[in-house]
Amino acid sequence: MEYRRANRAFMFMILSTILMGVLISAWYLTSGEELSVLWNNVLCELVVIVPAIAAVLYSGESLGSVISLKKYNIVSVLLTILYVFALFPLITLVNSISMIFVENMVDSISDSVIAMPMWIMLLSMGVISPFVEEVVFRGIFFHTYKRSGRILASIILSSVLFGMMHLNFNQFTYAAVMGVMFCLLVEATGSVWSSFLAHGVFNSIEVIFLYTSEYFMDDVEQIAETQVGGDYGLLPAIGLYLLLAAIFTPIAICIVYKIAKIEGREAALTSILKGEKDNNRGSLISFPLIVGIVIAVGYMGIIAITPYLK
Repeated sequence: MEYRRANRAFMFMILSTILMGVLISAWYLTSGEELSVLWNNVLCELVVIVPAIAAVLYSGESLGSVISLKKYNIVSVLLTILYVFALFPLITLVNSISMIFVENMVDSISDSVIAMPMWIMLLSMGVISPFVEEVVFRGIFFHTYKRSGRILASIILSSVLFGMMHLNFNQFTYAAVMGVMFCLLVEATGSVWSSFLAHGVFNSIEVIFLYTSEYFMDDVEQIAETQVGGDYGLLPAIGLYLLLAAIFTPIAICIVYKIAKIEGREAALTSILKGEKDNNRGSLISFPLIVGIVIAVGYMGIIAITPYLK
């Protein structure tokens, strides 16, 4: 599949996700019944994966040709889990910085999440969402863009689109960073299973934290909702996360390099980490992609300013 089809698929994802949100809101207004977080999540993931798979099949290729799901070494599996923990300070830092300007979206739905049994949310957010999103963004999109020969551009573009798919600035920031780190993991292993595992572990930890934080961190909500103009309690936390990120992010890079060495893919990862220039300078941008990005940014802007209009 060539990049233009992937770009069109992204545009349809954004349009479908926004339309799904409108339909869910209409359902609530007409029936008075609020859709559960589980079904909301399932429907949203459905409108993400369908356009991507349709684009692949319409191109005449098989899914296996664009989604690498090969097995990888058990030691690499264990190191993948360690990689996630090493990335937590970086992701938390980016999330915290974004919270200076916009609402924490995960915190805003925490009550709805913990109203569901934990095992259901672990299945939904720890398995279903990571599988769909990794198949689409580190599988179909990243692999398709890589065919251009522009590896660095493919990593950045697929990661930015992954962030935009969340349709809010808070999740966009740290999801884009996660996307880059997951692309490095896929390059190190040659398998989307690795990024699925990493994504699943990350989300599962987040779910467990939501269910348990109320018992040992009564001030989490207060910290999460801190914004410039009010209490500056978030700023010292950012300083701490910055220090931890400075320590653990290099460790994460060492871990992913070790994984690449185990999997015999050192050369592929080393060229990326050294910042070697792509050989092909062809564009990955097309009109449908621009349309999708403009719509996504516009929608995120509306979401960002809505709390200030109340």
